[in-house]
Amino acid sequence: MYTCMTEAFFHTSYLAEKISMENIFWIVRNTRKLDPNSLKEAHLQLSRKLTINKNDISLLEQVYQGLSESEKYLALKYGVPRSTPLEKAHVIDNGNLDCAFLEQCINSQLSLDNSGAIVFLDVILKPCWLSYFQGRIVNAHSAILPYARGMYAIEQLMTTGSRENIEKAAGATIHYVDSGIDTGKIITFKKIKSLWSLPSIWAVKGESYLLAFDLMSSYLKNKSNFSFQDVIPTDESLESPLFYSKNFTEDVKLLAEKKFHLYKLGE
Repeated sequence: MYTCMTEAFFHTSYLAEKISMENIFWIVRNTRKLDPNSLKEAHLQLSRKLTINKNDISLLEQVYQGLSESEKYLALKYGVPRSTPLEKAHVIDNGNLDCAFLEQCINSQLSLDNSGAIVFLDVILKPCWLSYFQGRIVNAHSAILPYARGMYAIEQLMTTGSRENIEKAAGATIHYVDSGIDTGKIITFKKIKSLWSLPSIWAVKGESYLLAFDLMSSYLKNKSNFSFQDVIPTDESLESPLFYSKNFTEDVKLLAEKKFHLYKLGE
């Protein structure tokens, strides 16, 4: 049984929708202590609607304790998935997935298999997880590596990079997890098509999420998954900028929006 480790956010409900395989052990990090029943009711109600309006967005903001601009874009464009990771969760953690929590998972009645794990997380996994899975952990990153590493990567690159650099980085990547930040061997990537036809930088991020989830879903169906023989060659000399969440301030968000529209206009 493979493992999926992810967050209790609205955008990860699209991951829960993509990966409907029964042989998945779900570990969900719920740091905001969201109520699973409230989420279930909201998703069940809104998933029946053909179009989402502002009142629906307000309901989602309430049950999720806020939505990002990218999450609003996804809801308005693609609708609301029926289920959430918290509904699928076998084990829920309200912390940072420490080694004590890993022991809890290993010793649970369900017994955590170490055949392989896919992760989409906002924290760096501790070495004990890498050791337990013997390196068979694959991360999905919502930008193309190595052109933009770290948190809020494509948005922050928008404020510092050239139009050409943005076009290289816009998309998603899956790669093996190592001790660094988005430095593991790359398995595959997928670029965003018609990047500058999208309405905003938040749309770019939303589409990047969906590409990442597509790659994860396809990977789990691949017979050579977690084999370490499925990586692609990369140029080690390429620039690999690293971005941190602490630097993603309101000013940076505004600048990212402005730069996107300037590039969109060809300026």
